[in-house]
Amino acid sequence: MDKIRKILKNRKVFLSLTLLILFSFTFAAAAQNGAVQEQISEKQQANDYTKADAFQDVMFLLQNYYVEDVDFETLIEGAIDGMLNKVDRYSYFMSPSEYKEMQQEYEGHYGGIGIVITMRDNKLTIVSPIKNTPGEKAGLRAGDIISAIDGKETTEMSQMKAVDMMRGEEGTEVTLTIDRGDEDLFDVKITRKDIEVPYVETEMKTEEIGYISLAQFIENVGKDVEKAVADLKAQGAKGIILDLRNNPGGLLNESIDVASVFLDKGVVVSVKQKDETERILEVNQEINSDTQIPLIVLINKGSASASEIVAGAVKDYGRGKLMGTTTFGKGVVQSIVPLEDGSAVSLTTARYYTPDGNYIHEKGIEPETKIELDLEAAQEDGSDNQLDRAIEEMKNMIFVREFQDKKAAGE
Repeated sequence: MDKIRKILKNRKVFLSLTLLILFSFTFAAAAQNGAVQEQISEKQQANDYTKADAFQDVMFLLQNYYVEDVDFETLIEGAIDGMLNKVDRYSYFMSPSEYKEMQQEYEGHYGGIGIVITMRDNKLTIVSPIKNTPGEKAGLRAGDIISAIDGKETTEMSQMKAVDMMRGEEGTEVTLTIDRGDEDLFDVKITRKDIEVPYVETEMKTEEIGYISLAQFIENVGKDVEKAVADLKAQGAKGIILDLRNNPGGLLNESIDVASVFLDKGVVVSVKQKDETERILEVNQEINSDTQIPLIVLINKGSASASEIVAGAVKDYGRGKLMGTTTFGKGVVQSIVPLEDGSAVSLTTARYYTPDGNYIHEKGIEPETKIELDLEAAQEDGSDNQLDRAIEEMKNMIFVREFQDKKAAGE
């Protein structure tokens, strides 16, 4: 019994000491907080306390009372990035190194896995895998959500940070955790490669059908597509299939030039800014156009931005037939604004509308002929049922055109 009383007595002493230490710590913290509050309360009492004042106070708290030292530049970059991310998912801040990487990407050469991403509903979403890259070969799809990169969750991650984590030296690996919606999360381990994108590829699919695959709208692709059409016609092409599947877009002026290859006049797209100023972008008369050759445009969920401008113009003018699935639905224009320290800002500056005045943002463009890609067959043997269907349809279009020409000629 005496032994038990001794144990209880020791426990009471220990509890008393614990409470005393806790009280002392709480009192010290309260005293410190009181001093801080006293320093920042003067403006609050003046009834003119603004969000700008709150920003300054938070900066003061972080620099003086955060448990670790915080670099001032890091705080500023975080504040800028937070401001941009707050307005929409397409506006973001790029550090000097990130801006340089973006410029390298537009040159068509970088180390990585070959996917285009965006923020959609605050989730890191794949717009499209680039053809013949590790991302495509690993089975990544447009619409896949990247929930983690190398085990690090992406819920609070900026788009540029995600890009930076997925880029790297050739031969190194990165693991993406994918949310495909209708199944459990799964990991995809991908080996990085030196990505060099062939932006315009051509091929004669039959003796009469020319095929053009356009990967992205970078500098001079309009001229490249113009030349591709001429070359294919010289090889005997009587119809053209333009493949814009998994094309995430790019430069606005290049979308005008690509559309101008198949249109000889009219509005390609109209761009409206914040003050309702409207800029009408018409067909580029310096591009040699062919308005007669039968045209099919292949589109899918990975076709975004500039791809949708071209597809929208083709559809509104009835210039060709759209086949595939509904496009991504990105109807806003971004401007890249370099800053003096080498960093840059991608800022949403306008909305764009198709020639008929359609605003396709978050809706996309519906094809006249809807056909889903047979993913299982594509992964097994590389077959492409969408392209096969387009080839068969083009044969019919060429037959009808030749019949109409003979009828018009009285043959």
